[in-house]
Amino acid sequence: MTDRAAERTKGTIARYKERHGQAPAELLERVRKANHTKAAIRRALADGPMTPPQVAAAAEISPREALWVLIAMRKYGVVAEDGQEGDYVRYALSGKDPRA
Repeated sequence: MTDRAAERTKGTIARYKERHGQAPAELLERVRKANHTKAAIRRALADGPMTPPQVAAAAEISPREALWVLIAMRKYGVVAEDGQEGDYVRYALSGKDPRA
């Protein structure tokens, strides 16, 4: 295996650590919080489609944070729009998870 091929098989975190050393604690905490928020939103949407305010209440986060995370999750195909409820778009899990 060439060095370039070996580099591609390493995980992103391993490559970062090799190049830059351990990530700052503040960055690691932000990543942990973001992962926790995305997991809470996935759990909330497992019960069915919801609007951003409903997701926020179920995930115990602010409506603004819920909307931003839902938009990002939609961009990457994790959630999809599922109709309208009043003035709000409903979001549902898409069944596609880019982590798989």
